[in-house]
Amino acid sequence: MPQPSEPSVTPARTLEELWPPFGLRIASPRLELRVVRETDFPAYAAAAASGVTQTSRNPFRFAWNEKGPEELVKASLPFLWSTRSAIGPDRWYLPLGVFLKPPAGSGSPEDAAPGELIGMQDCQAEDWSILRTVSSGSWLRADRQGQGLGTEARAAMLLWAFDHFGAEYAESGAYTWNERSRRVSESLGYFTSGTQRVPDAHGVEPEWEHLFRLPKNDLLRPPFQVQVSGSEKLRTFFGHD
Repeated sequence: MPQPSEPSVTPARTLEELWPPFGLRIASPRLELRVVRETDFPAYAAAAASGVTQTSRNPFRFAWNEKGPEELVKASLPFLWSTRSAIGPDRWYLPLGVFLKPPAGSGSPEDAAPGELIGMQDCQAEDWSILRTVSSGSWLRADRQGQGLGTEARAAMLLWAFDHFGAEYAESGAYTWNERSRRVSESLGYFTSGTQRVPDAHGVEPEWEHLFRLPKNDLLRPPFQVQVSGSEKLRTFFGHD
C-alpha cells in the first residue's frame, strides 16, 4: 500500500525578500544608505536626541527635534512605521538611514553590518509614473556635521535616483535664512525655482521658503560613483514595470 507523501516545506524567505525596501543598499565612499528597520530604532533615537540643529532658528517644517527623548520616540517611531504604507507605483517613501561605513583596514567583510547611524536622508515621490520626481529631507547628528557627510548622503541618494531608479527631477526646500541647506543644494546643481510662504516649525509665524529643483542632466556629479544593490527588486515591488 503506497505511503502518503509528506507535504513539501516552503523555505523561509529572508526579510529583504519579503520586504524589498529593506534590501536597498546605496554605498558611497564613507557612507551606506539603507531603509531603517526596528533593530535600528535605538540608534535612530539616540542620534535624533543627540542634537541635530546648529542654527538659531528651527530649520524643520515641524519642531520634532525639540522634543525630549521620550516624546521624540513617541512621535518618530509611528512616523517611520507609517512610511511603509507608501509602496504603490505612484507614491512611495524611503526613510533611508545614513550609516558610517566600517573604517578601512578594520578587517570587516564587505557584507558586514554598517556602522554608526548618524542621521537620515529620506527620499519620496508622488505621482511617480507621471512626474518621475523625487523630493528629500535630511538631518545629521550635530557631532557629524561640518564634515561633508550631509552633502555626500544627498549626492549618493541622487546618483541612485537618477542612474538606477529612473528619476528625471529632484526637488528640495529650505527656509530662506537657512544658508547651510541652500549651499548643499546649490553645490549639487539645484536651482531656485521659486519661493512660498509657509508656517514656521512651531506653527506660529510665517516663513519664506526657497524651492529648489534639479533636472537629471544638471546634477553636478560628485567625484565618486555609488554601489547599489536591491534596486531592481524594489522597482518590481513598487510596481515600476
